[in-house]
Formats: sequence, structure tokens, C-alpha cells
Amino acid sequence: MSIAKVLAPVTGGQRDAGVLANAIAAARPFNAHVMALFVRPDLGETLAFFTDGVSGVVVDEVVKATQDAGDEAARRIEAALAAACAAYDVERITVPARKDRVTVSLREEQGNFGDRLTAAARLSDLAVFPPIRPGDQAGLADAFVQVLVETDRPVLRSTDEAPKNFARRIAIGWDGKTAAASAVSAAIPYLKKAAHVEILSVQRPPLKAEAAEGEREYLSLHGVPSEERMIDPGSKRIGEALLDAAAEGQADLLVVGGYGSGRLRESLIGGVTRHVIAHAGLSVFMVH
Repeated sequence: MSIAKVLAPVTGGQRDAGVLANAIAAARPFNAHVMALFVRPDLGETLAFFTDGVSGVVVDEVVKATQDAGDEAARRIEAALAAACAAYDVERITVPARKDRVTVSLREEQGNFGDRLTAAARLSDLAVFPPIRPGDQAGLADAFVQVLVETDRPVLRSTDEAPKNFARRIAIGWDGKTAAASAVSAAIPYLKKAAHVEILSVQRPPLKAEAAEGEREYLSLHGVPSEERMIDPGSKRIGEALLDAAAEGQADLLVVGGYGSGRLRESLIGGVTRHVIAHAGLSVFMVH
């Protein structure tokens, strides 16, 4: 098992530098290719909001403003790519290819942001997103969830900064459910290269000591030694206790299932996924 292609959505915003840095860090253990994807807005969708009563002058102004914004974003992306290649010693190439070092390419498409990312993620081994914070524009958060839920591919919710030790110490949030098992299976390439792997089982009393036995056995068969820690969350929410435990173990990557209870149910009860996405201080590797 290996990682060959890492998808890095870029928008021309300030978070592009962090996305590229984290995508390169995720690609480096495997000399994988990083494909930066820039999605320009679909002018057809923009114009669909206007009625027949709007003058042609107004429509032309909207079209020009949209095109100008896209051009400016493209210039910023080029600058961010050049800076990332120089800072992390990676090669910019035109056509995606595997070499004996990390390579980066840029693909530009036009259309719906979430739909285009989702289509690209289906043929990627990992999609890297910036931190998703409360109050962000809906487009970014919606695209993150769409890719996570619709592709069954791993999604990395990264940090703002370039990671110093990506996936050196990995924590696994284990609840025995299908989403968590899928996340662990997809993360095997990183788990096999980690210096330390800890299984975190956050449980309400009475604690079940055997909760992670099958998980430890599975990892061992893949050549991954691991330790287990059971956590009683007390008055904390499960997600909060999980993040605190990962921080206590000095993990730099957390592997968890995404929306293991279903997105609708978690949106109603405030699930672990939502808390981790919004509050994690470390990179989070998720699979739905």
C-alpha cells in the first residue's frame, strides 16, 4: 500500500500556503505527486441568478468582475506554488508523474467547487483541506463534507502551518465502528512509517478493556506496533476528550472515522466529527 497522488485544492487565498505545505508533507514519505486544483466559478451558474429584467450592462460587469477575480486568484496561486516549490525542494511539472522526489502540478477547471473537487478526489489517494473553522464561507466547509461523504476517500483536515513531523506520532480515535475501521485501513501507509502509534478509546464508564484488542491485532498483522489508552471523558464531550488525549500523547496526526453516526444525526446531536473538524489543533486523517 502506498500514496501516489495527493489532491490539494487552492483558491488564491491565504490558506493556500498551508494546504500546499501539508500536501507536500503528506506526499514526501512516498515521493507522491501533488496535484493542486483551482476551480474557477462557472459563469453560467453566476448568470442564472439574474432575471430577464437585468440590463446587459450589469450582466457584463458581473461577468468581468468574476473573470478578473479568477485571474487575480490564479496569479496568487502561481506565486504560492513557486514559493512552496522553493521552500520544500519539490519539482513543478506540467503532467502528473511519479519521480524519485515529490512533484507538483496545477490543474485549472471551471464549475461548481464542491463537485469538481469531489470528482478529482475519487481518483486521488488523499485530499488535503485547510482548517475548517466556524464562520468560514459555506463553500469550503460544504466541499470538505461533500468530498468526505461522497467519495469514501481519505481527507486530511490540515493545520495552518507546515508540519514539522508529519505522521511521526499517530493517534487513532477508535470506537469500533465501520468509519473508524475504514480510516485505519486507509491510513496503513502512514501507520507503517510512524515512530509511535497510540489507539485512543474514549468511553463512558464502565470502561471495556477489550475495546481495541481487535484493532491492535489488525495493526500488528500489518507490521504496526501500537499502544492503547482508554479515556473516561468525564464531563467532556467525546470529541473534546479525544483531542485532549491526542495532544497529551504529542500526536501530530489523528486518524478517525468521519460521520460514523451519519451526517444528519451528528448535525442534530453535535457529533464527534463536527467537533474534531472545528477544533483540532493537529492534522486529522478522516474517512467516511
